[in-house]
Amino acid sequence: MESVLIKIGGRAATDETAFKHLAREMKKLQGNYKFFFVHGGGAEVTKISSVFGLKAEFENGVRKTSPEEMEVVDMVLGGKMNKYIVRIFAAEGLRPVGISGCDGNIFTGTAIAEGSRTGRITNANPELLELLSSGGYLPVISSISMDMEGTALNINADEAALATAASLRADKLIFISDIPGILEDGAVIHKLTPEGIRQKIKDGVISGGMIPKAESSIEALNKGVGSVIIGGYSSFGDLESLIGGKLGSDITRD
Repeated sequence: MESVLIKIGGRAATDETAFKHLAREMKKLQGNYKFFFVHGGGAEVTKISSVFGLKAEFENGVRKTSPEEMEVVDMVLGGKMNKYIVRIFAAEGLRPVGISGCDGNIFTGTAIAEGSRTGRITNANPELLELLSSGGYLPVISSISMDMEGTALNINADEAALATAASLRADKLIFISDIPGILEDGAVIHKLTPEGIRQKIKDGVISGGMIPKAESSIEALNKGVGSVIIGGYSSFGDLESLIGGKLGSDITRD
């Protein structure tokens, strides 16, 4: 049975209707695939932080998580967002278990700078995820974690998904976001290889914020992930199309 790790972001992450469609489709397909789910929730963190008078600060697109804001990150990602997803999945007949990177040392890391609680992953351990999956449960993993001293860390959800998929040696890693895939002249490039990605970056076809995601996808392949798929999700059937390479951009070794 193939293992599929899904990471969701953008509008789909806050669209309850889309989440319900996704849950129903996962329920339909769970006899053929072992699913794992990773989520962030940066927009909601920013929203709730403002309630407490905390202003979100970013440097080169990376959140500079203060110790005070880390408390909000814990509440929002480990609590509000995680349980929102778990409840939807459970209501649609799945068996979700809401956890975080801290639980079972799924992924741990180190702070990117002194005084910052934004972290980078240094180690990933799939044992708890494999145990839950073998028991028929769906792990729903928030991207909060900790360092080796037990201090809380805020991990980018894309990085959390990549590290987790690599530790599982997942057959497929699917990034669901607002974009339909990697585009060239407005059309989705449905098949890409590492060599093709490097050429598209050189040619300027892949640019801006898509570059780190594309480069990280190559790294995931090098660490044992079977393929990385980047695409959108709007209605029932899209997940099967993403898995089957009919929707989005499918990045494989050859």
